[in-house]
Amino acid sequence: MTDAVTLPRFAAQKGRRTRGRTWWAQRWVDDVEQAALDSNTLKGGRVYARGGLVGPLTFAPGLVSADVHTGEETLHVRIRVDQLDEREWGQVLATLASRSGHVAQLSGGTLPRELDDDLAAVDVSLVPSMFDADATCTCEEWDVPCRHAAAVLYQAAWLLDDDPLLFFLLRGREGQEILQIRHDSHEETSHASFDRSCSPVSASDAYAAIPGPLPAPPHTRGTPVRPGWLDDAPPEVRADAVWSAIVTAISRYGDRA
Repeated sequence: MTDAVTLPRFAAQKGRRTRGRTWWAQRWVDDVEQAALDSNTLKGGRVYARGGLVGPLTFAPGLVSADVHTGEETLHVRIRVDQLDEREWGQVLATLASRSGHVAQLSGGTLPRELDDDLAAVDVSLVPSMFDADATCTCEEWDVPCRHAAAVLYQAAWLLDDDPLLFFLLRGREGQEILQIRHDSHEETSHASFDRSCSPVSASDAYAAIPGPLPAPPHTRGTPVRPGWLDDAPPEVRADAVWSAIVTAISRYGDRA
């Protein structure tokens, strides 16, 4: 069963960037801002987000929810997004299996661009589109999203910055569960491959086995020719020359001492 994750309320964040640090959080915010009908609503949402008025935030399959505390009242915000179906999760698992680096980067807190590109090629995305999201709030404003929903979406981007596995949860599966499935599958494949290629053999059986025939010698054209210098007499060295060289060497050594 996939559980919800509730994260603590942010303190006031004066001057904090609301667009996110990472490409995936920035895409989330870009979608929010492009889908919004009124820029003034987004401005109000940024004020609430930075003011520490939102939270705690809860991520669950297909849902981000939080309360917004305006000082006058507490408003309840729910943002629903589409979950991936079985076919789409199959594509996610297959894509993760195709490159071991994807799992390593996700485990380290990074959503690889290459993973996003690979999934886009099969018409799947881990980052939900805000154009398809359904934002509701207990306020009476007509804007979609309202200031309070915008504040929740901005703060959600801060949390997604630090933990992109929350995208997996939003899409319907726990990120750690998916990574563990890929890890276990990789280990099973590695063990099976090792077992097939490295069956154990006792030492007695190995020594008792009759070795196969030796490989044939390399084929050469014609009869090899013996080098002529092997038949030449060694050069003659005169004894006085040898003695002169020894005396010279001793003299030089004595000069250095």
